[in-house]
Amino acid sequence: MDKRISTLIFIYVIYLVIALAMVFSTQAQKVITMILWGAGGILIFFIFFFLWLVARKD
Repeated sequence: MDKRISTLIFIYVIYLVIALAMVFSTQAQKVITMILWGAGGILIFFIFFFLWLVARKD
């Protein structure tokens, strides 16, 4: 099987597991939501930090 097809199947299986966990478990909903909000906050911080580094004049 082609490597790209294997990668797509792997991504789909991960998505399916996360979706089923979100549907059937309220604890999974809380954990996954917490991870997404936390990762989003860290990403926003790094974006602004790197913009600050780029815009800084030495």
